[in-house]
Amino acid sequence: MADFKNIQFRLDGNSARVTLNRPDVRNALNTYMMREITEVFKEASSDDSIRVVILDGAGSSFCAGADLQSMKDAGQQSFEENKADAELLEAMYVSVNECTKPVIGKIHGHAFGGGFGLATVCDIVASESSTLFSLSEVLLGIIPSVIGPFTVDKIGMSHFRALGISGERFDGAFAEKIGLVHFSVPAEELDEMTDGIVKQLLKAGPKAIASFKVYCRNMNSVDAAGLIAELRSSEEGQEGLSAFLEKRKPNWMDS
Repeated sequence: MADFKNIQFRLDGNSARVTLNRPDVRNALNTYMMREITEVFKEASSDDSIRVVILDGAGSSFCAGADLQSMKDAGQQSFEENKADAELLEAMYVSVNECTKPVIGKIHGHAFGGGFGLATVCDIVASESSTLFSLSEVLLGIIPSVIGPFTVDKIGMSHFRALGISGERFDGAFAEKIGLVHFSVPAEELDEMTDGIVKQLLKAGPKAIASFKVYCRNMNSVDAAGLIAELRSSEEGQEGLSAFLEKRKPNWMDS
């Protein structure tokens, strides 16, 4: 992995941790951070030694949204330059959403605007119950258009409309209720919850997880019968079925 300045990357066995690392501005997303997030998730996707990715934030907050000065500056550029900046934001979300590895969002403090968007593209999200979330864009005179499709996929159009039009703040318990967060726990339990999720994910076949993620994005156009036939006859599929029948662990749990 490259050396990063706005994020941290750490590898612990077969689990990778990507930490947003601008704590003095509550990990606000600027151009440089967006580029680094995109790069690290693309690299993680192609690294067979990585089985799980945890995305979290340094300091008091996960991510308080976009760097407002950067956004203001972008708005004063030409339309083409302004749009290119927005396309960089979109590319970041796509890189997380389409990562071949399961991505765990470990959320605390604040997840506003762009930080809310990052939560929507994680596969499994655990947060402190006191975390504050907000689709805050309308409060700034803009709208969450880039994260819209990801957010609707996560929480549905009804909640997207209600929260996006109001910009209201809500806590982890409500985030769990609407499906943005899967596990809302007290701060002192977040590490244990995240570790438990990692352990569960490592029981699954890595190629099966990657295939499942693609399937979820393309469910309506996939030949479902053909896909299951292909996976059953694959090396990983045969190993998993054999291990179950032989009452032993599959070989990917030893790696």
